[in-house]
Amino acid sequence: MKRAIFTIVAKNYIGLAQILGQSVRHHHEEVDFFVFVADEFDTQTEDLGENVIIAKYTLEYSQQEWTDMSFKYDLTEFCTAIKPACFQYLFARQYQQAVYLDPDIYVFSSMTAVWDKLEDFDMVLTPQIAGMHVDYQGEHPEWAMNVNGIFNLGFCGMRNTETARTVLDWWRRRLLDNAFIDRSVGNFTDQKWMDWMPGFLGNDHLYVFHHLGMNMAPWNFFERELFIKEGGGIMVRYRTDDNPYREDPLVFLHFAGYDYQKMKNGIIERKRIENLQEYEDLAIATQIYCQSIVDNQATFDRYIANPYSYATYDNGDRIASFHRRLYHGMTETNRHVANPFATGPRSFHSMLQGKGMVIAENTDKLSQRNISNIDKKRKQIGWLFSLLYKVMGYKRYTLFVKSLYNYCRPELHTFLIHKDSH
Repeated sequence: MKRAIFTIVAKNYIGLAQILGQSVRHHHEEVDFFVFVADEFDTQTEDLGENVIIAKYTLEYSQQEWTDMSFKYDLTEFCTAIKPACFQYLFARQYQQAVYLDPDIYVFSSMTAVWDKLEDFDMVLTPQIAGMHVDYQGEHPEWAMNVNGIFNLGFCGMRNTETARTVLDWWRRRLLDNAFIDRSVGNFTDQKWMDWMPGFLGNDHLYVFHHLGMNMAPWNFFERELFIKEGGGIMVRYRTDDNPYREDPLVFLHFAGYDYQKMKNGIIERKRIENLQEYEDLAIATQIYCQSIVDNQATFDRYIANPYSYATYDNGDRIASFHRRLYHGMTETNRHVANPFATGPRSFHSMLQGKGMVIAENTDKLSQRNISNIDKKRKQIGWLFSLLYKVMGYKRYTLFVKSLYNYCRPELHTFLIHKDSH
């Protein structure tokens, strides 16, 4: 049986993906591993290897679709948006089973349990957390998982069946326009769409793993504890006592948010989702992953400095997230831009520049966690709203607050650059 495991990256993470590939091959020499690159190389490159696939020239997107998606989506959104097409590519080449893994995953033991379930089911998924915690103690809020999706799409397995191919057609169509991280409309990359699967597929076609060693990740560290079993295997059990005792082998761990640049120097640290605890027992696995990056530093460094092709306009100006969403807002109302990456007279870039929206500062990196004097700024906003209340009165103020929802998405602010958008 032909089986494949694949991941999707920008070109700077090809090395990280190859480290994942090494962990896959260590346990499954018979499985083909592929790296789909959602990016371009500006010049002729040396041989990337047969398993590295440049998605633009391989997946069946039109030039218009590719340009549109690569501009309006940020890097994470874009890599996830092409995931169904990667499955389709593999199924068209007669792979009977295919599994997607995020590039920052490491495989610690055999994935036979996944292949076995794909003998009987069309699709397999893992939930964000495995246990039901009546008194939830996780650092990652439950509302965030409600918004982001019940299943984590760092992992997804599918069997080449008519049912799975229909799911891929449905999923791919929606990700053409709805792979944004946008809580206001309930979108979260490709992931949120998987909440539909239990309703669509039911128990006959979908299998949901509650295996503690599948897709262990920072947001479920609070419920899962690592330990070494007699004989040397890494095992996982519930960290809390609010679920029946069980223990499973660690199959793969999702190192989301870790600083891989520091890992190559032997330093284990997270640069995102910092509020999640780094439990002592995690060192059993994180040390192994860190050492793998150290041992493969040359592979990691070979690609890491490559800039993302779709991060800038053709003159080198940075494309801000707000720019991407304004562009999407224009296309939603049938004001199409032939090449949004272009600069010069009458370009989308010139429209933004004319309104002072093209600046050197990277405002995308600003958040509530790193804006200086955030408490003071919140108070100032509160004073502003208090002033509006005094001016408007109760009735108009409540209507005004309700109307703010209509302006929470950048797409709804195209009037700033286009006079007919009001």
